[in-house]
Amino acid sequence: MSTLRIAHLSDPHFGTVLPEVEERLIATLRSLKPDLVLMSGDITQRARPAQFQAAAAFKKKMAPFPFFAVPGNHDIPLFNLFARLFYPYRGFHKYFQAARETDFRIGDVRVIGLNSTSRWHHVQGSLDLARIKEEFLSNWDTSKIRVAMVHHPIECAKDVDDKNRLRGKDETLALFREAQIDLVLSGHVHDPYIEVEGSLVLSVAGTCLSWRIRKGAPNSFNWIEIQADPKRIKITRMDSTPDGLYLPRADFTREFRFEQGRWG
Repeated sequence: MSTLRIAHLSDPHFGTVLPEVEERLIATLRSLKPDLVLMSGDITQRARPAQFQAAAAFKKKMAPFPFFAVPGNHDIPLFNLFARLFYPYRGFHKYFQAARETDFRIGDVRVIGLNSTSRWHHVQGSLDLARIKEEFLSNWDTSKIRVAMVHHPIECAKDVDDKNRLRGKDETLALFREAQIDLVLSGHVHDPYIEVEGSLVLSVAGTCLSWRIRKGAPNSFNWIEIQADPKRIKITRMDSTPDGLYLPRADFTREFRFEQGRWG
């Protein structure tokens, strides 16, 4: 496969979805025909069964495109303290996806989905770096491009979102660089952001379906094109429009090439 095309979705927050926007997104993805659909968390608004069921129905409509997700902080019960403490991911597993974390390969690209949520923290997230290094990052075989997906972003577009950044940012960056990860996908803040951090490219997607948008950031997703030889990553922000599709934003398109050990 010369180019891997990924639709990076995030934060649909089923329970706050606008039906016409969902139809628009489905039509756009069917038109684009991605090789892979990834969703970086906050699948539901309040982790209720009906919300997970609506998300599962959306996921079913993605067929035949491979689809994988990680949970977000909203996918753990907030007000049901007993459920939050003793079975925080029951709805996610029962109605939506069997595994919270994934590890798979498509051609020359390896993808891991990592759970950054916790029953103990409603907003902030972190990673169990020792466990992740042992389980996921100790052996990457011969994959040429390495992608990690988490819910909480390492970096954000605005300083006001500092509280939403992944805890232990510096340690996470160090481990990801040691593991030679190329691309980190995340969401959480509903504010799209594309940037490079030396040997890492960061793709933060906005909310793909929810009415809970931020000023200047309509419903959107990131369209990612990856080439392994030579190594290239192109990320295009796709914004929802009244014309019936999500369309590319030229001013939010970035292309990176890997030279001398870094992306630029």
